[in-house]
Amino acid sequence: MRVLAVGLIFAASVAVTAAAPQLFSAAAPTLVADLPASQIKGEPSQLAWSADSATLCLQTLEGDHPKARYYVIRPGQPDVHGVDVPPDWAAPYWTWKSSRMPPGHPELVIQVDTKNKGGQIPTQDLKAKSDERMLDNAVAAQNTAEGSIVRTLTLKGEAIGQFVDQPLVPGITFGWSPEKLHALTYIKPNGRLALMNLDGGSQEIDGTNGISLPAWSPDGARIVYVQKQGRHHYAVMQIAVTHP
Repeated sequence: MRVLAVGLIFAASVAVTAAAPQLFSAAAPTLVADLPASQIKGEPSQLAWSADSATLCLQTLEGDHPKARYYVIRPGQPDVHGVDVPPDWAAPYWTWKSSRMPPGHPELVIQVDTKNKGGQIPTQDLKAKSDERMLDNAVAAQNTAEGSIVRTLTLKGEAIGQFVDQPLVPGITFGWSPEKLHALTYIKPNGRLALMNLDGGSQEIDGTNGISLPAWSPDGARIVYVQKQGRHHYAVMQIAVTHP
């Protein structure tokens, strides 16, 4: 891959690593909300935009028998408000965002590739092989590896999400753009945010890593996502995007 300069100058800009000519201009990621354990409870599981692109709703799941909690976030305002029930617009946005087909493109369907991740018993010397406990540990390690299930979501031959021994939950690793942009934001297997033009071409955004729940605003101007900051500590980040 080669690094292309960002086409439109922002006050703070980042380089975009692209697999094809640049599709969008992207500003540097900025903080929307800091979410330490004192601010929210549970693990982020859904992120939704209001129809006017002014408000976000973050859903988290807490506990072994998950309890859903909801937080309202307004970009540009520091406070995060817990609410008892999600806003009316949260569920429709998530349904649209996580659909298997993009808006306006019924001919495009996300595919699911499922594979068994195999393994081998580690090479051992004769002394190690004579130790039954070490051999038992090696066999257990092999059985664990052979039991790993890798599910990969692909669109137009591009991996847009990967789940290893985890439930496949649509929307965690991708989100459609508004129909007028004919695009997708998604997480590459390397953990970085990327953008895909449904007519062809993709680009990777530097400065993003270890993220989840990318969500494109209904007005097409911003993409938000959740970034893990540490143990039980998250942040909602955003990038501004425009056509070059």
